Amino acid sequence: MLSLPDQLEVAIEAALKDVPASKWKSTARAVSERYRTLRTGDEQSLARGAGDVLGYAAIIFPAAYAQLSGAMAAVKERVLDWQPKSLLDIGSGPGTALWAACEQWPSLQKMTAWEREPAFIQLGRQLVQQSTHPALKQTNWQRATIGGKLPALTEKYDLIVFGHVLNELPTALRKEIVTLAWQQCSGMILIVEPGTSAAFPIVKAMREYLLTLDARTVAPCAHDQPCPLVNDWCHFPQRLERPAFQRRAKEGTAGWEESKFSYAAMARFQADTPIWGRLIHQPHKTKRDATLTVSSTGGIVTAHILKSQREAFKQATDYKWGETLSQPIEE
Repeated sequence: MLSLPDQLEVAIEAALKDVPASKWKSTARAVSERYRTLRTGDEQSLARGAGDVLGYAAIIFPAAYAQLSGAMAAVKERVLDWQPKSLLDIGSGPGTALWAACEQWPSLQKMTAWEREPAFIQLGRQLVQQSTHPALKQTNWQRATIGGKLPALTEKYDLIVFGHVLNELPTALRKEIVTLAWQQCSGMILIVEPGTSAAFPIVKAMREYLLTLDARTVAPCAHDQPCPLVNDWCHFPQRLERPAFQRRAKEGTAGWEESKFSYAAMARFQADTPIWGRLIHQPHKTKRDATLTVSSTGGIVTAHILKSQREAFKQATDYKWGETLSQPIEE
């Protein structure tokens, strides 16, 4: 179970207290509705103005944080010794990826955030002041419009993050900004999108494009081949303990939610922890057997383990969705 860092939760609560609860609750519901709507890249920004960004912070921020954290944890599992020092967050919003990255990689010393909406920049600057992490507190916030005016790039970054950004762009701009990012990347590009059938093809296409630029796949795939999935999409869950302000925004009593995400981590280096495959669905258990669906080095593998194979069956049902496997499954 993941929860927001205490300093972040306190910072968001403080920001929400600046306006009447009735106001940010109504904007939160409107932002949530836009978030769930299929986007083609031609719509207006998900959130615009101070009211919208507070609504975003109240209802979307925790789920986005969970998705980014889940992807980053999966990356760290495959590159245990990698210690990035610089990060560029493209389309930062209120800095969700910055907070998640600092939790995974305390080695970060310099962070830059590009964001189009001034209200998001203002909120992001306000939130990081509650942090004790020097790099987070000193984030360099820059106004940037993809497809328009971008800040000058004078250095390279160990980690470049696209968190919930590419689905907001017209198709033509996606490859353009990913190309620019790869040119400025000295380590890894991480793309994270909501775990939906609509968002996954964007992640898949950008992963395959980066492969043509000689990028190496760190996660989630165990290979550097085109995605073999047909009539399915690759996504993973991250369970999140809902902060009090999110429960109020959703007017719900559930203490947690499962936030699903699709992602691709593409690097200029090879992962130092080899794997045979990764579970891309929850193990399916029946009275007769357990079925595992794995994206492996040899393609998609569906394994059926009979209940009569007691040890193998127990192990199969103990696997978690998204878990990596070092060896092929014995049926």
